[in-house]
Amino acid sequence: MPTLLIIDDDADFTTIEAAHFTKQGYRVEVAMNGKDGLAKAAAVKPDIILLDIMMPGMNGIEVLRELEAGEETTDVPVVVMSGKYFDQGMINLFSQEGNCRAFVAKPVVLEQLQRKVEELLGK
Repeated sequence: MPTLLIIDDDADFTTIEAAHFTKQGYRVEVAMNGKDGLAKAAAVKPDIILLDIMMPGMNGIEVLRELEAGEETTDVPVVVMSGKYFDQGMINLFSQEGNCRAFVAKPVVLEQLQRKVEELLGK
């Protein structure tokens, strides 16, 4: 059973997202901010991470860079999600990070997100 870590401060969306992936057979861990997300990523060693960009305190690019720098998390694929429009400059910025594998705009269609996760996990 693959482990999925959701790092997102939107409690309503995270609850729906976690329930969807749990029904699909994933073990789901949730962190509501970047600092907790980094701690959970190191402890849980997820197979994939869904990361929101706009979070208070530590934003998504900071979390992404810390994940890439971490010995145990550097190879974990990360799907970056944002309610903001992804322009080419933003895509270029995030693409420089080795573990950033995909971008998904919010609002997310869960079935599309699931297909992206499965694709990245080689399912």
